[in-house]
Amino acid sequence: MSKIVTHRNPHLDEIACIWMIKKFLTGWSDARVSYIPTTPKGGNVTQPDADVNTMYIGVGRGKFDEHKGNLEDSATTLVYKFLTAEKKIKLAPLEKIALLELVEYINDDDHGRLINVPRSEYSAAVVMTYQSRIGKSSAEILAFGCNYFDGLFACLVEKAELTRDWKKATAFKTRWGAAFGIQTKVNAKMVLRFAATHGAILVIAVNPENKFRSFRALAESSVDLTKAYEIFRAREPKAEWYLHHSKRMLICGSDVAANLSLSRIPLTDLIAAIRV
Repeated sequence: MSKIVTHRNPHLDEIACIWMIKKFLTGWSDARVSYIPTTPKGGNVTQPDADVNTMYIGVGRGKFDEHKGNLEDSATTLVYKFLTAEKKIKLAPLEKIALLELVEYINDDDHGRLINVPRSEYSAAVVMTYQSRIGKSSAEILAFGCNYFDGLFACLVEKAELTRDWKKATAFKTRWGAAFGIQTKVNAKMVLRFAATHGAILVIAVNPENKFRSFRALAESSVDLTKAYEIFRAREPKAEWYLHHSKRMLICGSDVAANLSLSRIPLTDLIAAIRV
């Protein structure tokens, strides 16, 4: 049976490795994970690369332990290179983009390049470190971290998908500032974050898969979508249009709603309602 060995209370770096191996490498999804105490020499390990069915991650001074002298690498980049450069795994185009971004982030974090980011104590790496301090076992820390990476990877795949879809976005002007309209399956909150990097204060998104529609504006903007809400309610009395109390979010369709009657208004008409 395949086996993975890492140090006690694994850090985000080692967890990322184990997550990649179990998620993408054929035959390793059920690999048993064991935890050993590390030492100045990497733990009590001899010939860490001798058994092809055992991987030592971050310990043992083998090919997946950067502490042997890989100054620009982390265990994550070493495992990533092994999985991709040697074509051990198959990824869809968007997955390739997402996984590379994830790996680069973990590597930067592991090298302390993100230490001055505002509120860095909220980072997954810090939270993972504190798991052992609140009594979580190594196995519990790994499980928590793998759940985190499952969510992060799905998010980054959608980010790559949105980058692709953005080429077809429609830019337009409103009385409040620049805006975009787009058809995409990507989560609407991510669409707003992405639009903001392109100078927009508001974005209209139509999801062609679940038929959700949304207007979302930046919190610091003066956007007021009340008039648009009144127009759509008059046009579709039965549709479940919801105007947030901030007046900066107008949606029809949500992950937290029953979605019994969704809007059918096309993107062009949604844009026309607030375009100047």
